[in-house]
Amino acid sequence: MKNYVDSKSKETGGFKEPDMPFRYYYSDYSKGFPGFTLHWHDEIEVMYIVKGKGTFLIDDEEYLVSEGDIVYISPRLIHSGQAIDNNNFITICYVIDSSYLLSANGEYNTDKYISSLMDTKITQTLIKSKDPGYKKIKNALHMIDLCTAEKGIAYQLEIKMHFYSFFAQLYKNGYLAVSSSRTLDRENEELVKKAINYIQSNFSKQLTVNEIAKHVGLSPSHFMNVFKQHTKVTCIKYINSFRLNIAETILKETDESVLQIAQDCGFNNLSLFNREFKKAYFTTPTQYRKNYRDEAQKYVDEYGYSSGLTAMVQNQKNDKSAELNKQQ
Repeated sequence: MKNYVDSKSKETGGFKEPDMPFRYYYSDYSKGFPGFTLHWHDEIEVMYIVKGKGTFLIDDEEYLVSEGDIVYISPRLIHSGQAIDNNNFITICYVIDSSYLLSANGEYNTDKYISSLMDTKITQTLIKSKDPGYKKIKNALHMIDLCTAEKGIAYQLEIKMHFYSFFAQLYKNGYLAVSSSRTLDRENEELVKKAINYIQSNFSKQLTVNEIAKHVGLSPSHFMNVFKQHTKVTCIKYINSFRLNIAETILKETDESVLQIAQDCGFNNLSLFNREFKKAYFTTPTQYRKNYRDEAQKYVDEYGYSSGLTAMVQNQKNDKSAELNKQQ
């Protein structure tokens, strides 16, 4: 089976320029994007809430976010996010490799601020419109959006300039401060990461809490307490959520039967899979796939080209055309 795990650790609708270590995601949750499950990475992540309300779990803290909010996620922190209302939640996500902002020759005045970002704790994860410096911080992100969309001459330089402005405003307004420790206990954080890695590598198998606890070297009861403390969900609920996320991707990207997808994702009982899927996505797997294909077909018919949403439908049309040409 194709590796769908890496794709589910990233928000949908994104792209990365080949010459820039910067990823940009525009996520419309009404298009079937359920949110992102618990994960972490070495890059800095910034989220701007375009519309609606959602919840984020970052470094063992829960945040309610709404339109206009800016969320800053420091490197290596476990985090996840989801919509409160899937029909009314849109976000823009910026994932930035700090090395992209470092100077080529180690220029001191730039690098003393940028190089420390990997070990710098944000003093206020959620920045709202009433907070100091908000307008300038938001404007820097808005200018990055414009450069990304228009791709004018030397737009890469402009994007870099606006990122410098963004981080400068965070420093000037006291949002960034060097910290020698995280709010999470380092040892337990690493154990939770190890457990999540194990789950993501073995989600298609019949996993048990005892098995995962043994893998990380804890008793089952202690492991369950540690896992829930740092993720706000039980281990079983996380396994189930991750499997459903993978299943949702396979439904959209393949023609595999629902039964096969359920089995590939660790659900041996089809009725259980259908019930859990409907609870998470408010429709059956079969109807979800049909809705997605119908939406994709509209894009192909209207615009005449495929996007990340429509690539599969376009490929199917091309295959049918090729088959007809052969017959002729």
